[in-house]
Amino acid sequence: MGRAYRWFRRRYRKMGLATKIVVNLTVIILIPALILAGIWTKNESQQVYERAYLQGFGTVERVTADMAAGCVLIENTVLAALSQRDFLSFCDGDMYADGLKLVKFSQTELRNMNYIIQSNSLIDSASFYFFNEQLYEIWDTIYSYDRFQNPEFMARLHEARGSVFLANGVTEQAQGYVSCYREVYLDTTLIGVLEIRVRPEDFFAQIIEENEIASREGSGQIQGVTLLVDGESRELIYPEQMQEIPTSLLERLSGQIKQTPSRANFSLSTDDGRYFGVYQYMEEMDLYAVHLVSEESLTGGIYRSVATILLALILILALLYLVATSVYRRMLVRLRLLTASMRQVQEGDLQVRVEEVADGDELDELGCHFNSMLSRIEGLIEENVTRQTAAVEAELNALQSQINSHFLYNALESIRMMAEIRGETELADTIVSLGSLLRYHMSWKTKTVALREEIESIRRYVYFVNMIYEFDVQLTVRLTEEQLNTDIPRLCLQPLVENSVVHGMVPGSRSLHITISAVENGKVLVLQVLDDGAGISKERMKLLEEALYGRAHESLKIGRNGIGIVNVHRRLQMNYGNEYGLVLQSEENTYTLVKVVMPYERKELGGW
Repeated sequence: MGRAYRWFRRRYRKMGLATKIVVNLTVIILIPALILAGIWTKNESQQVYERAYLQGFGTVERVTADMAAGCVLIENTVLAALSQRDFLSFCDGDMYADGLKLVKFSQTELRNMNYIIQSNSLIDSASFYFFNEQLYEIWDTIYSYDRFQNPEFMARLHEARGSVFLANGVTEQAQGYVSCYREVYLDTTLIGVLEIRVRPEDFFAQIIEENEIASREGSGQIQGVTLLVDGESRELIYPEQMQEIPTSLLERLSGQIKQTPSRANFSLSTDDGRYFGVYQYMEEMDLYAVHLVSEESLTGGIYRSVATILLALILILALLYLVATSVYRRMLVRLRLLTASMRQVQEGDLQVRVEEVADGDELDELGCHFNSMLSRIEGLIEENVTRQTAAVEAELNALQSQINSHFLYNALESIRMMAEIRGETELADTIVSLGSLLRYHMSWKTKTVALREEIESIRRYVYFVNMIYEFDVQLTVRLTEEQLNTDIPRLCLQPLVENSVVHGMVPGSRSLHITISAVENGKVLVLQVLDDGAGISKERMKLLEEALYGRAHESLKIGRNGIGIVNVHRRLQMNYGNEYGLVLQSEENTYTLVKVVMPYERKELGGW
């Protein structure tokens, strides 16, 4: 919050007078209006959702109550049919024994059974499936169980010990019908299965009515739709196809319906929008009645009203801005000219000047001071550039100064040969290491080297100090091949390693562990030199930070060779900019970590 406020203050200072007037009016008018609009929108939305919640549950309650009533009517017909003992006894007996009994059965028991079924206007048709092998299938109500066989469903029906209702029947005749199934017993003997079939448009009449009402009230968007979802598979049962329902909505709907609680509300998002819904479980048919409504239809009007009001306010503020700008242009032309000149200076043009008028008003006096200030700035910049150039040249000359390198290399090679002749191989290796170090330090044909070369020079240095001073300095390098091929300024890591050896060795100890690693952060590479040595005291760290960030009164150097962390830090900033350089972290008697922050671009290597 504080950072945002500071950013706004900086932007506010740079605004013109006309813009500041509009900003002030915006703070006075628009912000309170936004707060009030937000509060009003929240309250209205809450009320809308409460009404949608009550309306949705009212809908699913009517739907489930209507289906439950239908189940009761069908159950009553089932009980009446199963009470016809003569009908069941004849169907379980030998129908081939006497043809006259068939005729009598057809005129009495069968006619009564058909009357019982047809007396229920909700039922479309019914069928009995008997286990009897001496069964005649001469009527469209009585069938052999061979036409029904469905072992899995029979097991479920037997376990239910009562009627089972399905949104889609299991027999060929019941496909597309709401069906009721009940085991048929004669006394205590299971003799068959009863199937009652109901047309979906009759059984789901309440759902059809609710959807028709919602369709009349809607306008292209789903205002409200009632669905039936299977309790086990969570698939859409009814209606089977609705063109206005997106497929993605049906796919995500199943994840919102939970087994407990059996009644709840939910919200879900799809590619087509957000939806609010409620559901209620109907145990008789193992179905969920779901009512969905588009959140756009609920809150769209509220947000459109708020948007209209805010747009009107913005248009008024825009008009005020135009008026303020017009007044500003007419009354303060010279001030605008001076402001434009200052902007040119900000962009780097120091040659710009404003017209000076002698004995003018305050604005003319301000113009004279502006011209005088620019002239003084140009002189100071030129003087500063001259000083910095001289300082840089002096530092680079100090780094690149060489002794007679060829003579020194030849002398070291002669000494190495003498050591080899005398069998002093360890001394010879030490001289080779020293020669390589000197060659690396004195060779300044290029200002940058591959990180791999710097690491090799560091390895030779560590070998050299371990050999000469009998130290136990261990060097660990954790760099990738791609990082090792990166170009870095020469001698930007070795001075840091030397500082670790010279200043990091704990008094009384001759061992030290130094780790060189790297972290990539986008287009920035951070090389890290970590040692587990004596660390840096808080007082010393404060001096180092002041030297690094230009607050020290005197130059501070670290390292016996004069190439210290301040030198490395300044060379990095001279090469890459002030946002790069060194970062120090240390804890006394624990560790010291120096981070080299520099730009980095991956080298995309080609392949076959």
